[in-house]
Amino acid sequence: MDRKIVSELGDYLLAHREEIIGEWLRAVERNPDISSPEHLGYAELVDHLPELCQELAELLKSPQSDQNRSDISRTARIHGKYRWRQRYRLKEVIRETSIVRRILFHSCVDAYAREVSKFNGETRRAAENIIHQAVDDVIADSIDQFVEEQQKSTNELNSELADALAEVRQQKAAADAANKAKDRFLAMLSHELRTPLNPILLWASAILEEEQTAPSLKEDIQMVRRNVELEASLIDDLLDVARITGGKLQLHLQLSDAAALFRDALEMVKAESVRKQLEIRVELSATNHRVIVDRARIEQVFWNVLKNAQKFTPEGGTISVRSFNEGKEKVSFEITDSGKGIEPDLLPKIFEMFQQGAGAPLRGLGLGLAISKAMIESHGGKIYASSKGSGTGATFTIELKTAQDEVP
Repeated sequence: MDRKIVSELGDYLLAHREEIIGEWLRAVERNPDISSPEHLGYAELVDHLPELCQELAELLKSPQSDQNRSDISRTARIHGKYRWRQRYRLKEVIRETSIVRRILFHSCVDAYAREVSKFNGETRRAAENIIHQAVDDVIADSIDQFVEEQQKSTNELNSELADALAEVRQQKAAADAANKAKDRFLAMLSHELRTPLNPILLWASAILEEEQTAPSLKEDIQMVRRNVELEASLIDDLLDVARITGGKLQLHLQLSDAAALFRDALEMVKAESVRKQLEIRVELSATNHRVIVDRARIEQVFWNVLKNAQKFTPEGGTISVRSFNEGKEKVSFEITDSGKGIEPDLLPKIFEMFQQGAGAPLRGLGLGLAISKAMIESHGGKIYASSKGSGTGATFTIELKTAQDEVP
């Protein structure tokens, strides 16, 4: 090997460094396997090449120098580190660095051989081996550093994720504890509020039954009783919510006539229908109304839905009720009103707690429908609402499982 010619190859590389870099840059930009350069500027893309060319030239001048090989390795590792930060993919790093080899041989080794006739045979093979080994080391070190950065980033993300999960668990535990405390508070508060109302209702009823009570006083006492009953109803809703959320809702199931339960609920809301001059159309035409239910709870659901229909139906409006069977396993009650209807954005949330329809009277807590849904689902049934929008009225459908004939 002619060391002088190989050393001069290093000088030739430095003299044509800008041409080599330009050709490499164009090749990278045209390569379909490399997409990341689109967001990088010229300086960022070629940041490692000038120094690499310098170090490779030094290596050709001193092939046995460990320092030169160490410098090339350092530059390659810096390249791998930067490419990770520049959002390259691993295959792009490999492809980009591999292009360096082709450009070096095309624009340096082959071009130099055309100009220097003595650059052939063993001398050329030795120079090519030096360049091949250097490029192999560049690719290996660049990839090694890229993967190291990738692993470091993954570890940091895993650590952040673990911290985030731990925080979420703490927040969830705190939220669960707060919810349980809230449920206990609601149950205790509802009980404590309900207790003093009972003697007031008993006193009001007793005074109203006495013949010597003056008519004007009776009117006042009736107003007191109505408001106490309303307050008791609100408190009962809070108690039901506490039972439902606490999983303590108890059902006393027995064979019942759903039509009779519905008529009882209808009778309970009759006074309000008369006051608002509502027309109530009832067609309970299902052939099987036999159900196994908690009678008080199902009456409560019917009452809630009917009261809701009354609330949103204007004076002189209409409420239509019908029952029908879907096969042998279901009986459905459909309550349709001619009221305000339900806006499309509210319809999916109508059975959530504390939801109040637009334009609703400022009475109640928005719990009736949520409680009704929980009650019906605890019986294995369904309740759902439909409406075509504002001013079109609304329909609530309650589905219950029917009892089989063999049930005593």
